[in-house]
Parts: sequence; structure tokens; C-alpha cells
Amino acid sequence: MSGLPPPLQKLDPARRVVLLVAGLLLAQFLLMSLHARARSLGQSLPRTIVLTALQPLQKAADAAVTSLVAVWSGYVDLRGVYVANQRLREENDRLRLALVEREREALDGRRLRELLALKQAAPSPTVVANVIAGDGTPWFRQVTLDKGALDGVLVNAPVVTPQGVVGRVVAVGPTAAIVQTIADGQAGLGATLAVSRVNGELRGQNQPLCRLDNISGLTEVSEGEMALTSGLDGVYPKGLIIGVVEAVERGSGAGLHRILVRPSAPLERLEEVAILPPTVRVAVSDAPRASSPAKPPSK
Repeated sequence: MSGLPPPLQKLDPARRVVLLVAGLLLAQFLLMSLHARARSLGQSLPRTIVLTALQPLQKAADAAVTSLVAVWSGYVDLRGVYVANQRLREENDRLRLALVEREREALDGRRLRELLALKQAAPSPTVVANVIAGDGTPWFRQVTLDKGALDGVLVNAPVVTPQGVVGRVVAVGPTAAIVQTIADGQAGLGATLAVSRVNGELRGQNQPLCRLDNISGLTEVSEGEMALTSGLDGVYPKGLIIGVVEAVERGSGAGLHRILVRPSAPLERLEEVAILPPTVRVAVSDAPRASSPAKPPSK
């Protein structure tokens, strides 16, 4: 009896038996009451006990399944949003490309209209040509056109765009011609400052900017002043736009200004040009050949 609780150990054996029997009777009464209640509800007592015991587990499982379904639904929704976003992005890229293409077509149309207006205003015959090649340098010093002698192109013919002078034809083939641009280091032409009306010589430097020489330091020259062809070189007609004065290193007294001019024609991105009739006509056999190192006289 040492395993009994201390209060029961103090009682004599007879009373302990009485209490035990009373407890058993009370437990049986409770079980009978629960069983009777369960039967009145149409359920068995074991089933009620099992349901009561499993209720917390079922509730936890339902919560877990609900959470999992919510996460999966959220993933599916996000996936749908991602797919829709990708589709919208592709559509946006397509529309952007279409817009760029329309803008390019508009620019091409405007450029061609300007070139047509130049051709109509220029002396006849004027030939419109496409630039098909350059000399491979970062700044094109020479370009090749898709029109040649069969189209009426002659050596020394001035080449222009609506923006300004490009250069002159230096070699002609039957269906192509080579143009030396005014940026070429060997190029030169007569120029006049639009404001002061002083004449000088524009020289190419194989660079974006050309150099305007022989302008007296006593002449007032300002940045932004226009430089025009003077017509004194016998190649370019008078009054064509060459470019704009970008920098002036002023001379003093009898010294000369150092003037840099930026060509107005887009020499680095030429596409279409107009070839004017030459002021000085030369035979094709007299045209300058491609530059090559001079051979020393044979001994």
C-alpha cells in the first residue's frame, strides 16, 4: 500500500475499500451518462472520444492545407501576372520598334525632300547619288557614290547636301565615283566669312574640324559666324554653306587668326548627296589617282 497517496495511507483498510468502491461507482455512472447522451444523439461513446481527441489535429491539418492552397494560389496568380507582364513588355518593345521605324521613315522622307529641293534649285544637270562606302577611318575622308560617268558624273564636280558642302569628285568610274571630303588632309577650298566678307582658304585636317587660313589678325571674327564658299578656287560655286566657326585663336597686328570651322554637312553619316555640274571640267584620264607613295627615280 506504499503506492497510495498519503491521505489514503492514513485511513484504515475498510474505509479505503469503501472509497475505492464509491469512486468506481461514480466513474461507472459518469460513463453511463455519457453513453446515454451519445446514444440520444445517435453516436457511440468511443466515436465521440475519438472525435474529441482528433479535433485539434484535424483543425491543425485544415489550417495547414488552407495555408498551402493560399500559397499555391498566390504562386499561380504571380505566375499569371509574370506571363502577362512579359507579354506586355514584348508588345511594348514591338510598338517601340515600330515607332523608331516610323521616325526613321519620316527622317528619310524629310531628307529626300530637302535633297529634291536642292536638286531643283541647283544648276542642271544635278545628279543625286547614294553613299555606298567610306575609306574605313573613324572620320570619312573619302566616300564612294553609286553614280559614275554613265550617269553624267565628272571629275571636280562639287558634292553637297542640303546642310552644306561635302567635297569634290576626284575619280570617276562607269558606275561609281570617289569623293574627297573637305575634312581630308589634302582637301582645300576658297572660303568667305559671311559677316566680315573676308576671303581665306579652308583646309582639311583628317579631323572633325577644318582649319581656315589666311585671315588677318585685324579682321573681327566671332564664334558662330558662317563660312561660305568664295568661288575663287574654280571648283565650288560661290555662296555654298561650308560650316560654322567653332573656335578662334586670335592673332595680333600683322599675325593671322587660327580659326577652326565645323562642317555643316554630316560627313560622318552621309547617306544621299547631290553632285553639281563641275566648274572646271577635266578628262577622266587627267583625274588624280589614289594617293600612293612616290617612287624614287630609277638610277
